[in-house]
Amino acid sequence: MQNKNFTILPSDLRTFIKLLKEEGEIKEIHAEVSTELEITEIADRVVKSGGPAILFKNVDGSKFPVVMNLFGTYERVKLAIGNEPTETFEWLVQFLTEKPSPKNFLKNRKYIFKLFESLKPKVVKTAPVQEIVNLNPNLFEIPALKCWPKDGGKFITLPLVITHDPETGKRNVGMYRIQIYDEKTAGLHWQSHKTGAYHYWKAEKLNKPLPVAIAIGGHPALIFSAITPLPPNFDELMFASYLLGEKIRLVKAKTIPMLVPADAEFVIEGYAYPNERRIEGPFGDHFGYYSLSEPFPVLHVTAITYRKDAIYPATIVGKPPMEDAWIGKAISEIFFPIIKMQLPEIVQMHLSIEAGFHNLGVISVESYFPRQAVKAMMGIWGLGQLSLTKVLIAVDKTINPKDLESVAIEVLKWVDFSQDLIFIRDAHTDTLDVAGPLTDHGSKLGIDATPKKERKPFEIEKITLPELKGKGEIIDELRPVDGILVVKIKKDKPFKAREIANEIWKLDTDKKVRIMFIVDEEINIHDKTELIWGLFTRFDPERDIFFDERSLNYRVMPNFGTRMAIDCTRKFQEEGHFKPWLEIIKMDEQIKERVTQRWEEYGL
Repeated sequence: MQNKNFTILPSDLRTFIKLLKEEGEIKEIHAEVSTELEITEIADRVVKSGGPAILFKNVDGSKFPVVMNLFGTYERVKLAIGNEPTETFEWLVQFLTEKPSPKNFLKNRKYIFKLFESLKPKVVKTAPVQEIVNLNPNLFEIPALKCWPKDGGKFITLPLVITHDPETGKRNVGMYRIQIYDEKTAGLHWQSHKTGAYHYWKAEKLNKPLPVAIAIGGHPALIFSAITPLPPNFDELMFASYLLGEKIRLVKAKTIPMLVPADAEFVIEGYAYPNERRIEGPFGDHFGYYSLSEPFPVLHVTAITYRKDAIYPATIVGKPPMEDAWIGKAISEIFFPIIKMQLPEIVQMHLSIEAGFHNLGVISVESYFPRQAVKAMMGIWGLGQLSLTKVLIAVDKTINPKDLESVAIEVLKWVDFSQDLIFIRDAHTDTLDVAGPLTDHGSKLGIDATPKKERKPFEIEKITLPELKGKGEIIDELRPVDGILVVKIKKDKPFKAREIANEIWKLDTDKKVRIMFIVDEEINIHDKTELIWGLFTRFDPERDIFFDERSLNYRVMPNFGTRMAIDCTRKFQEEGHFKPWLEIIKMDEQIKERVTQRWEEYGL
């Protein structure tokens, strides 16, 4: 089932590092580096330039080396999982969709049974991860990173958090960041819709402590299994075994009733007690903003076990593109054949790396009945983590969803704002969503940009607004594109974006500006990647989209006009934003200068 191009898969982290060395995909840095911001700045530059994985051999204050950017290119992702991501489940889809003959039915059923049996983890008595057992643990011995200047402390960023349902015993492996508070306590940041949070909620109802194990390192498949949005109750370790091509090995933990990955680098053991919370964060997070400081459960550490020569793997997240972009891309491609099996009209799917995946998705659709694109979008919103997608655009099967310029043209040609926009009010959103009015609450937008047989396409006309010159006190920068205008303003009061939009609409007497994006001074609109990020992370569809016939009162339901504006500026409470507006992540200038001066010393 594995691609023969990759006949030897790494069995653990160190054999993966060895493979990366053989492929010329990793660099060693022997200069002393600090876990306080310096490693982040180095890794951020390397990730964004498409550079190699980095093994920091000399970490200030730690005996453990740190490895970063393991999955920072598509080629390294393929090395980690052993095949093209799209090939991972192709055989399964083929098996499930092809009608088996009666003669082969029992044979195929036995084959599937044997496959599942072969994926069950193997329990061993001794393990590399327990070469050192520390029953008087000190979390500060682990070289966790302080990633960004305003982070609330040091965080473990590639943790495999293992819990069991306290009633059914079902195991879950999830990746939830871990903030180190002191030697023996840490914050468990599991969002409300995550399985780990569900297990803890159940334990609280039973008034029982929840055993928790945090594995760090091991086979790359373990990391993918923890991140992957598998169906409920599907064991992530079985999926990891499938990727690996052999059984994941487990060993009994030392202080909690649990099995833990035998080939990990570190395992942290402990308990989360009911009804105990502590402020966690802030943290420079996936969408490029600092997440809020909020109360989360506390892990009380009972033991730390590790290899004698342990290597600490870490990642950083922040303004895209980051390493998680390639992991996310691989995961979406792994599961696309299964998505297509459920929604066969979808030809291709693209989740925008620049927008942070959940903020912008595009699907191409083959339609044979009216509004089939809408049906496809509704189906996507009903699938696991894809339910968090904020803006979903459907285009014709002939359009490449990855080509956002072509997608924009299709929107201009085929979208009638009165018919082809689908708003979903007060939906559950990603906890990290910046623009939602409340945490976990926000709206979604579907855009049906497929051709319509009953009407002609709209004409796309070149925008010329010479009258806007000289209005620098209001409009900081303009970036006209045919049919679309991006306006950058200096925002100093509520509803200013709407005032500017109305001024431009008055000047646009020929109604050539069909779609207007309004951003504030925090966004560089001349950098394509930052522009896409700045547009799609900073608006809530229901609240921040308005039309040339709409009232300035955001509470009034829209009267759909012929021109649409999207307010991508930071919001005030008066505009319906009832949580703090999140701050953009920026590295400390002194750290940036220090890294620049030492760059040749790092050997990169």
